[in-house]
Amino acid sequence: MNIIKSEFYKLKKSKLFYVCMLICAVIPAIMAIAIQLGVQTRGAEGMSAIVDDISGAAFLAETLGLALLPTVLAVFVSIFVSSEFHNGTMKNYVSKGFNRVKIYLSKLVVSGAAVLAIYAVHAAVSLALGTALWGFDPSGAAAVSGVATMLLGEGLLLLAYTSVFVLVSMWLRSNGASIAVAICAASVLPTILMTIDFILEDVISLSSFWISGNVSALASITPESGAVLQGLIVGFCYLTGGTVLGSLLFKKQDIK
Repeated sequence: MNIIKSEFYKLKKSKLFYVCMLICAVIPAIMAIAIQLGVQTRGAEGMSAIVDDISGAAFLAETLGLALLPTVLAVFVSIFVSSEFHNGTMKNYVSKGFNRVKIYLSKLVVSGAAVLAIYAVHAAVSLALGTALWGFDPSGAAAVSGVATMLLGEGLLLLAYTSVFVLVSMWLRSNGASIAVAICAASVLPTILMTIDFILEDVISLSSFWISGNVSALASITPESGAVLQGLIVGFCYLTGGTVLGSLLFKKQDIK
């Protein structure tokens, strides 16, 4: 419990945490303003492909489907976790006899809490601005249950990403290497998988086995039941798998 309190204190004092939160709030704001300016400048006809379906709920789904959020979270978690090896905090924890599994889980819990906080701000700004500009759902296409399912499903998938990012950071113990691998997992790997899916066409969808493909599938105000079930399974598997594997690896690591 003392470790978790210490980690939350460090999170509270982390400038990086607030910078990442600000970035994830500013980007949807810029997108919303750009769309609205486009409508005012070019008119509804020039922006018909967007205007016909735009609403606060639809804009929220659009922003949640972007690779921006996982990429920013990849950078945050990588630095927040791996920096502990450079400043000596991790060595102090181990030398004082703290259980390594508890140390690992404390990092995961606090990182997960930070990720959900950033996610909440990102979603709140997207929904608030979208609703203020275009109404929550003027066409009646969305349902509260659908939006809630999307938000909860995306939250689970972001926690799954967090589990992978923490695993990578605790394993590599280097800011640069951890950031590089985490960004590849959040933005480069999805592109590669989508390219392979395009080449294979209907043979197999590799994207559906990775977190990003399910993030995209669930980014809808009316998510399909199959996409929801698959997202829950994939999210749970990566969350638990990353936690177990990361804990086992950390128990055997030589901390210097």
